[in-house]
Amino acid sequence: MRGLIALPIAALATTSAFAQNSTQEAIDSRAIGEIIVTAEKRQGTAQTTPIAIDVVTGDKLLENGVTDMKSLESIAPGIQFGQNFTGSIITVRGVSGRDTTEIGDPAVAVNVDGVFLQRPTGMNASLFDLERIEVLRGPQGTLYGRNATGGVINIISKKPVLGELSGYASVSYGNYSALDAEGAINIPLSDNLALRASFISKRHKGYWDNSPSPTGDPAVDIPSVGGPSARANYRGDELDTEGGRLQLLFEPSEALKFHLTASYVHEGGAGPAQIGLPTNNVAPPQHFSEVKHFALSTQGDLDLTRKNLVAETEYDFGPATLTYIFGLVKLDVDHLADQDGTDYIYYNFRRGEYSTDLSHELRIASNGNGPFSWQVGGFLYDQDLRTSSLNYVDPNGDAIVLRNFLYDVDVKSRAVFGQISYEIASALKLSAGVRYSRDTKHRGGGFWGGPGLVNPPSVQPDLVFIDAANSTNRSKDSAVTYHFGADYQWSPNNLLYAKVDKGYKSGGFTTINAYGPEYVVSYEVGSKNKFFGNTLQLNVSAFLYDYTDQQVSQTTPQGAQVLNAGTSRIKGVELQGDWRVTSADKLDFSVNWLDAKFKNFQVRAGNTNVDLSGNRLIQSPKWVISGGYEHTFDVGSGGQLVPRVQFIHRSSAYLTFFNRPNDRQRAYTMFDASLTYRSPDDSWSLQAYGRNLTNKIVITQANIGSFLGANTYQLMAPRTYGVRFTANF
Repeated sequence: MRGLIALPIAALATTSAFAQNSTQEAIDSRAIGEIIVTAEKRQGTAQTTPIAIDVVTGDKLLENGVTDMKSLESIAPGIQFGQNFTGSIITVRGVSGRDTTEIGDPAVAVNVDGVFLQRPTGMNASLFDLERIEVLRGPQGTLYGRNATGGVINIISKKPVLGELSGYASVSYGNYSALDAEGAINIPLSDNLALRASFISKRHKGYWDNSPSPTGDPAVDIPSVGGPSARANYRGDELDTEGGRLQLLFEPSEALKFHLTASYVHEGGAGPAQIGLPTNNVAPPQHFSEVKHFALSTQGDLDLTRKNLVAETEYDFGPATLTYIFGLVKLDVDHLADQDGTDYIYYNFRRGEYSTDLSHELRIASNGNGPFSWQVGGFLYDQDLRTSSLNYVDPNGDAIVLRNFLYDVDVKSRAVFGQISYEIASALKLSAGVRYSRDTKHRGGGFWGGPGLVNPPSVQPDLVFIDAANSTNRSKDSAVTYHFGADYQWSPNNLLYAKVDKGYKSGGFTTINAYGPEYVVSYEVGSKNKFFGNTLQLNVSAFLYDYTDQQVSQTTPQGAQVLNAGTSRIKGVELQGDWRVTSADKLDFSVNWLDAKFKNFQVRAGNTNVDLSGNRLIQSPKWVISGGYEHTFDVGSGGQLVPRVQFIHRSSAYLTFFNRPNDRQRAYTMFDASLTYRSPDDSWSLQAYGRNLTNKIVITQANIGSFLGANTYQLMAPRTYGVRFTANF
């Protein structure tokens, strides 16, 4: 591992000798601008922050049409997104939390304008009018803590600007009758008061047809298990969503700032579709990439609303700045879906979830540029949630209630943290941090079978439906996590860093079992570099994780459970580059190598104990390679025409920890392209775009051997294309 780390850093150091060969005039015209980040909860630049971080600006998001978390993958290849119905699953460096129920915890923390989201549900209309998105790779156990064993995603809205009247509007139309619109306006109300209002609307028809194939050709139909078909004539993965945001910035003095944000998101339509295949131990059929039709018995229906209120106060009292962030998140979900993945009218569910989250974070951070800097803070989080799920079976045409779930959930988290850094010599800094966290969960309620319930016919004969039961579950965990680091700015353009971080995620319970907390210790070294007058940025990082009791999810016919997987080891190397080759040519690329395996993991499968030691972790492809190229042509009276092509290649990966053929996503390469015209004064642009041009169908989530024994899959969007017009004022 030591040699693996040393080689890329030595190569970067050798390359820096060439940085003096360009003329200053040519360099200035091509230099890459600095990006301000707040990854360490204080302002810095991306290239001087000693963390492996992807930063995507709001302009780049708008230009690439990125308005949801899934499409972020194309321009931030270090992360992967999946969905289990409405629940989001985020994977960074092979680390994810896949329990998307009301008591599950993700492994990658999502913060919107500084407010922690317990589960990133309802994110399909959240990425609009943004300043940037920061993806922090690796455990962030000190400054962030909760649910950050895999990393952190910070979503930062574009803030109001004092004394400026400005805004933008963008509209696009594409195949599947896709119609997207977004915009914002910044209004100065006085010298020290400004308002910003923004909106988004997204609609498209479903990608997958639930009606039988017009030709009856099995080569374009996913096979079903057969039986009494009652397919609803609708299209899966239909989207009908809108959102808005209002912000108010008040600066009564240079030292005091108040920032208030209120946002609203609604998702409707048929919602996400899980496509079913019969139980077997073979890979999904080769014609999977041509599938247009599937077989479900129930029309999906989604009604999801999320409301956020954020109040941030910042006071600079000279030697330090005090920051307080209050967050209120209300989430209401009503979702109807087919659970069995077949065209039998067997098992459907209507799920409701209604939660209120309150969070408080108070920080005091030192000011100035002296050798010593520090920050301390506290974090309080409370969630009050009620969930109900009406599950029913209808084997003979008369609906019989199977199980009616009703649970009240209470989650509390308390933490105190601090971090210091000290410049012990010129350009050499040492840093250390510690966090104490205490987490509790409580769930009370139960489930009840309907009157006259009988065991219906089942594709899986040993499946037995259970009668009424009440339960109360509790869990309580606490942990101390830490950070130790050293970084050396050995030239104004070159940074070396090394760090050790410990992460923790609390334990919990499912309806089937209880599980303990997970712990990870990460060792990482890296280098961030600017060459040729900052026309080339080249960053590399290498890491090793030692995981203890990693939480993994298993789907069974009786329900989902979470297990502690003994020990795991994850190691990898990441290389990222951004090169302004000429004033007209831009090239970006990344190469990620990952080796993520269980070291010691035994699991019960049926009546057999199975040793899964040596198996790969879920969604951990060995190679992820991406690249993009664009060229700017000067046309007309100062206008510009910019074609861009980009690709991402992922090697094969598994979607469950059993690593069987039927849960393997084959290697794939995906291509996107766009052609953009920009007006001479940059006040408007017109773009034609295409995504997933080769029409690859990629499995993003799999439930193997779920209810009735079916294997169900959720898929990435097929080929999409369209045109987009954007105006700035």
